[in-house]
Amino acid sequence: MKKIIFLVITCLFMYSCSTQYVFNKPIPIDDTNSKVAELDSTEYELLILDIGFDSWFATRSSIAMAHSNTYYKNWNHIYVTEWNQKHLQGHPCFENYIEYNLFENYGLDINYKLYNYFLFVEEKTGVSLVRR
Repeated sequence: MKKIIFLVITCLFMYSCSTQYVFNKPIPIDDTNSKVAELDSTEYELLILDIGFDSWFATRSSIAMAHSNTYYKNWNHIYVTEWNQKHLQGHPCFENYIEYNLFENYGLDINYKLYNYFLFVEEKTGVSLVRR
């Protein structure tokens, strides 16, 4: 009986370690490499579920090109750092943790909208995230 149980456990272990190819289908590469380029491009979308942000954003935001993407990226990094510190301290206005990678290219639109969201939160809560 012990040999049968050992054999079954060994077989299950070997099966679990085997490579599964369900999602790893090889990609045919043509001469233009267009399919590979499509797979390499990453698009980001920022969903803000805070009530009132969309109307605030529509009435108060200026032209996105007023500053560079680097400007928004640097400010977002500062804001995210302060936000996450307040979150870890248990501040009731900052219930979630924000994952933001300074070295990731999110694009001008995402960085601009995120920057404006931080301005919205500062105005709505009265809590200053960054001293200017």
